[in-house]
Amino acid sequence: MGGISTEYHPRSAGERRGTIVALHGLRESADTLHRLATNWAAHGWDVVVPDLRGHGRSPRWDPADPLHPGDRLLADVRDAVGPYLARAGRDDEVVFYGHSAGGAIAAAAAEQAAVVHGVLLEDPFWRLPVTAFQDRFVAARAARELLAYQTWGQQRLEAHGTSSHPGWQAWEVRQWARAQRQADALLVRNGHVIPTAPWPDTVTAIAASAPVLVVTGTAPDVGMTPDHRRVLSDRGAEVVAIAGAGHFVRRDNPVAFARTTDAWLEQIRTVPGVRSGAGARGRPERVSW
Repeated sequence: MGGISTEYHPRSAGERRGTIVALHGLRESADTLHRLATNWAAHGWDVVVPDLRGHGRSPRWDPADPLHPGDRLLADVRDAVGPYLARAGRDDEVVFYGHSAGGAIAAAAAEQAAVVHGVLLEDPFWRLPVTAFQDRFVAARAARELLAYQTWGQQRLEAHGTSSHPGWQAWEVRQWARAQRQADALLVRNGHVIPTAPWPDTVTAIAASAPVLVVTGTAPDVGMTPDHRRVLSDRGAEVVAIAGAGHFVRRDNPVAFARTTDAWLEQIRTVPGVRSGAGARGRPERVSW
């Protein structure tokens, strides 16, 4: 099947905290998380940022693969980040972050990991009613748009991105445009990129022993509807909605996103973490990577 490409940003400053596994969304790439990763590295974190299969520099998705695409992406992430987590020190904290589809994969990966101190999700892509399958119309529309973008040059894509999102920083637009040209239209057309484990059960399992923060917005394009937010709150997650932000919260309001997430990362210093076999804390035994 072939392993996926992974970027590693070692801690560059600050007191050592641990490792953050950061996952981008559909039609994005590890490069789109570069500034986020370098900021965390400057605050004591090693940051592991894979290109999901079908994105960036990673291999393309194989339509003949019998595994559900969301579960394939999850398996890829486990294989890619496992060695980094195995090297983590005993006192290191482990945090999983993901945006959109990457949020769904990050949560599933965290639920299976041997150690986790927190899960940070930026407007994750989860459907209600709960299903691991994308709406066929939505997937087809996204694939058509992507194929059209891939006929454009980088300059035209950047101009379009700036026009559509005038509040985004120039480097964000540049990396977004590059990611469109690298994305796998077959995977986008399939659209089934959510792991098959029911996401409310995944949130419940994580929140039993580690904090879960979901950061969303209030604009019409956010994925977290009021019904999603009720389910998340009922399952033990904290939900923060940043006024005016859309699905790309960190791009729409980077200051509020940084303020919210930095404060949460400070809060979780007191979380002891969970290791395989930690049934004494009421948590099912986890898969050890």
